[in-house]
Amino acid sequence: MHGHGEIGLEKFEIHVADDALADPERRLRATRWLDESQTGEPGNGIATSFVQRHCAWWLEHFDWRDVEARINRQPNFLVELDGLRLHCIHRQSSRADAIPLMLIHGWPTSFLEFLEICDALAEPEGGGPAFHVVIPSLPGYGFSETRPGTSPRRIATLFADLMSALGHERFIVQGGNWGSSIGTEMARDHPERVIGLHLNSLNGRPPPGEAPTLSSEDQALADVYATLLNAPHFNLLSQTPLTVAHALNDSPAGLLAWVGEKLHDWADTTLPGNPGLSSDWIVATTALYWLTGTSATSANLYREAVLDPAPERYVSVPTGIAHFAHELVIAPRAWAEPHYNIVRWQGYERGGHYPAVEVPELFTDEIRQFAASL
Repeated sequence: MHGHGEIGLEKFEIHVADDALADPERRLRATRWLDESQTGEPGNGIATSFVQRHCAWWLEHFDWRDVEARINRQPNFLVELDGLRLHCIHRQSSRADAIPLMLIHGWPTSFLEFLEICDALAEPEGGGPAFHVVIPSLPGYGFSETRPGTSPRRIATLFADLMSALGHERFIVQGGNWGSSIGTEMARDHPERVIGLHLNSLNGRPPPGEAPTLSSEDQALADVYATLLNAPHFNLLSQTPLTVAHALNDSPAGLLAWVGEKLHDWADTTLPGNPGLSSDWIVATTALYWLTGTSATSANLYREAVLDPAPERYVSVPTGIAHFAHELVIAPRAWAEPHYNIVRWQGYERGGHYPAVEVPELFTDEIRQFAASL
């Protein structure tokens, strides 16, 4: 391809067949709903009314072709690495001084999380840093292949190789959720290549020995963080990810309940008009999992992570942390300092687990400020 001298790189356009779009509509119309009285109690899981509302949107208003057109407006590629075909967006800036930037999504989102901020990052209005934006689909997600043994540690190596294949030797990595784990591994393994690491969710245990005394705010973070290890989805997906996948792969309503609950509950539900709570976003994300048949392969990443744990090593790469107010997966700074070379720690009063969707201007501005500080 022009501009990409590497073997195994091909331009890619997404086009889902008409009958593949008709299939979930047929299944949605035939859904066997749970009685509302069986659901909706706090702590029981997502209510039937929530699932019905979004499934009705899928049937009556949602337009996959519009999503497809927005995806295809960006330059999409398939890159073959170590026998796996990986999908990515590679949106190059017109600016000669642009910095390569990899944005890594997590579960249960996809590369769509960053789709709408590509242009703002690549061609910023006014001054400020510009970026060559690379948005990969995680192996087993969206249009990226996977195979057994593809753990977050392995993905870190694949993604460093992906940046080489795209012609980027040095770059910034940004991530939340799985992107945080994978980005951390990339910074550990390739400190000479990663200019900076930026995270909006942060795993971390208290340092060994005497735990640091925490402020009341940090203690509250630590208390919430301690509950996450018992999160139902984490235990289910790290132990028997494929059992539930049989149902999710067969029922678009069930898949929407499973994905939609996390998209809703981990977002900033107090933010008026939060785009991360819109039916269109929730359905588009669910539809991508459905149309690519990746319920099982995406969930399996949890098990791969448990089977191939990342050994703890200090991250020397300059690290920026953005704490959006409703982010649950964030360790207190006193816990993070022994693990990362933290050069920036910025709090925000709005936004949740999906800031690129929920508060896109805040998110892009945060990345620019971090890059400018390096």
